[in-house]
Amino acid sequence: MLVIPSTSNLVGQLASPLYERPQQALRIHTTDGSIVHLKTVIVSNREDMRRGLMHVTHLPLNMTMLFVYERPRPASMWMKNTLISLDMWWIDTNFTVQHIAHQTKPLSLDPIGLDEPVRAVLEINAGLSRMLGVSKGAKVELVR
Repeated sequence: MLVIPSTSNLVGQLASPLYERPQQALRIHTTDGSIVHLKTVIVSNREDMRRGLMHVTHLPLNMTMLFVYERPRPASMWMKNTLISLDMWWIDTNFTVQHIAHQTKPLSLDPIGLDEPVRAVLEINAGLSRMLGVSKGAKVELVR
């Protein structure tokens, strides 16, 4: 059976930076030596960072969103208007994963963060971090 999302859900989904910005290849080097290939949409301006994955009802398994900060800083995220559970990775200036928040709660206004300065935060479908073997110490590489 084909299920067509309601127009309001579709509009919210398509209005995300996920569909408005170009995709880029991403390579993750896990601490056990494996390499994981993903795609990402990089967001770095204030408006795109504010919207993030809000109103998205489906995130393809190989897709992520990478929030890149102009300067390293402590970063806090929340799940306001975010309809899907995510794993979030806090990434330092060497593009090493410093912390992972697993299986965040959709629609929560509770802050999720790290007090240490980071260069970026990556969002991926909930549960994929463990499934792919990504843990603290993994290296994130943008493929140009």
